[in-house]
Amino acid sequence: MAGASAGESRYDRRRVRTRGVLVAAGRTLIGTHGVAGLKIQDITEEADVALGSFYNYFSNKEELVEAVVEESLAEMAATAGINDANRDQDPAVTTALAVLRIVGIAFTDPDLARLLVHLDHSDLVYSRAMGPQAMEVVRAGVDAGRFIVPDADVVVHNVVAGSLALIRRILDGEQHDRSVIAVQAELTLRLLGLGVDEAAAVAARCVELSAQA
Repeated sequence: MAGASAGESRYDRRRVRTRGVLVAAGRTLIGTHGVAGLKIQDITEEADVALGSFYNYFSNKEELVEAVVEESLAEMAATAGINDANRDQDPAVTTALAVLRIVGIAFTDPDLARLLVHLDHSDLVYSRAMGPQAMEVVRAGVDAGRFIVPDADVVVHNVVAGSLALIRRILDGEQHDRSVIAVQAELTLRLLGLGVDEAAAVAARCVELSAQA
């Protein structure tokens, strides 16, 4: 039984590695040629994986593009949320900085942002990528007495949905001023229970911190 478990573990690790190189290859090719020019054969050649193996992981090109976007956002969320470098930081500051960075992709990485909003399941992809880190930050804030929320799940859902909606509006040209992201950060803090004045002050401070980074 131990041998079988070890074999399964190696198999699982191999599958994770293969999927990872396919996603990485897709990300590279999307950055170079865009989605329109993306071909499955080019992806497998870039990844040095047999063409038929692609379909062990993805049904079609669109599924791979969705994985590229979700994993890119998840990596961003992991660095924008609670991590070893900022674990003792005020959760309100962590939250505001995360909103500024993540919603800011509409300005700083519009190609990724457009890929996101054009996905068939964009809301689900965004929630899966951002939800776990957002929940960790909110719970840390509640435990520290910094946030007051009636239901963490509902609050996180509203923050994530509102952020995605704002990204769409920016890309659609309805919002052109970067200051709208600071407004989103401020509103998020108010939703989490901070007072009007404090939420504005924390958001403004985080805009300065972001500019210095």
